[in-house]
Amino acid sequence: MDDQSRNTKKDYRKIEMACQIARQAGLSYAWIDTCCIDKSSSAELTEAINSMYRWYQHSDICYAFLADLPASVSLDTALPHCRWFTRGWTLQELIAPEEIYFFDQDWNNRGSKKDLVECLSGITGIDASVLRREQHLSSVAVAQKMSWAAYRETTRIEDTAYCLLGLFNVNMPLLYGEEEKAFRRLQEEIIKSTADLGIFAWRMPSAARNTKERVFCGVLAETPLAFAGCTSIATGSNTWQREFSVSNIGMKTQIQILSAPIPGTRASRYILPLNCCSWACGRSLGVRLRKCGPDQFIREDPWTLEEYTGYFFPNAPRESYLLTKLPEIETYPDPQTWGMSLFIAKTRSHVLQVSLPLEMQVYDAWPWGRFDDEDQLFFVSGNPRWDSGALRLCANFTSVGRRKTKVEFECMFYAVGWSELEPGRLQCTLVDYRSFPIELREVQSQITTWDHDTTQVLEQLAYHRIPRSCIASFKIAGTKASAVVSLTPTLVSDLSICQNKFWRVEFSCKIYDTEKLSQIDHKGWIVGGIKMR
Repeated sequence: MDDQSRNTKKDYRKIEMACQIARQAGLSYAWIDTCCIDKSSSAELTEAINSMYRWYQHSDICYAFLADLPASVSLDTALPHCRWFTRGWTLQELIAPEEIYFFDQDWNNRGSKKDLVECLSGITGIDASVLRREQHLSSVAVAQKMSWAAYRETTRIEDTAYCLLGLFNVNMPLLYGEEEKAFRRLQEEIIKSTADLGIFAWRMPSAARNTKERVFCGVLAETPLAFAGCTSIATGSNTWQREFSVSNIGMKTQIQILSAPIPGTRASRYILPLNCCSWACGRSLGVRLRKCGPDQFIREDPWTLEEYTGYFFPNAPRESYLLTKLPEIETYPDPQTWGMSLFIAKTRSHVLQVSLPLEMQVYDAWPWGRFDDEDQLFFVSGNPRWDSGALRLCANFTSVGRRKTKVEFECMFYAVGWSELEPGRLQCTLVDYRSFPIELREVQSQITTWDHDTTQVLEQLAYHRIPRSCIASFKIAGTKASAVVSLTPTLVSDLSICQNKFWRVEFSCKIYDTEKLSQIDHKGWIVGGIKMR
């Protein structure tokens, strides 16, 4: 390179000064990011970006040249305004090296990371213990690390994700042109490598909220900016390794989802516990989920994190899918054309909704993956051959009459063929659990092992001679009274629940004198058009 071409190179003086200072420090080699990577080689660029954090980490010393830091202005005044603290790539340059020196625009040494650690911590929001290497980076919550990058910028959209690879100790191929998908891929790689569910603790800026409708989205953030409010999040102590796999449906994992009761009803909302808390409130954090398909969940209300103590009820750990984007609905490809409030209803082709009195509640549901706690219904999203379901119902209340009487009972409710709207096609029954304990256990052991279709469920009910009746009675211990539970199916239309007409089953529970009860009539199950006895 001749003298003229050297002088016309914008960054040549930076290279020259860096090498000169390195030589004075007794170093034999210098690596400068602007000229030591052949960006025309995709292989070299991929290797460099995936390795850069380790290169900084293992360096003897690093120099940061701040071209917009005047030599005549104090650090306290000028340093916070330097562009170096707003660039995405410089985040790893600050954290990874043990020793780093900062130079102003005239190449005056203005101090080291150790000397300026408190000032740097105040500017970046990174705890001083992390900058001093007293706290290992892996012990910092994923959400908190993401918050460090919230307001940083990169020239290319994809680099918003690529510049964070080393910070989370993950590797992935570079696909320039994928734009925002790169940040989604980064989150998926992080989830595969860590048990920290705090990665779901992001929130959209409240200023972006322009609707009172219920809003749904995928469980992953679109940009690091969504983690801006996560500076005080800490991971819980009872972290255990969870297996995640990425499929064409979403992220498949076995997690324990919580149920949050809706006051005044028997319904519950789903909450994903994040096993993390905020220093500000000290409470556990979670995000609200909505079931949108068989064992499939999307996030609801991307502006809010649920703060809770101990009044949410844990469900059994089950294999579930956390969707990274909203499912497509063929007849309604764009939710904005018909309103987000109807989105869940559009994912259901047929449903069976139950309406329970306050004296009764659902103890368990099969198949759980197709039962929605919030709307209290079974659903199918396509093929109606899976239109069957079972509920284990229980009651524990005090009846107020001539005298207070404690009432306790359990029963099974089976409903089959509820996608059919013709009268007589829906077959239901209520069965006293105490009267048929063996038969009910055998039926449940058969139908819960895998996803049976309607015909198979009917065959099991008929084979085990489960009685078919819309009424069940339960003697109340120590009294001459009985609790009588009955059900009434009604065909209804409610576009907020389902896109088609559906059956709503209304339950009632009343107390009668046992002697005045009539004998309950049992019908046979109809399987393939044949009435079974």
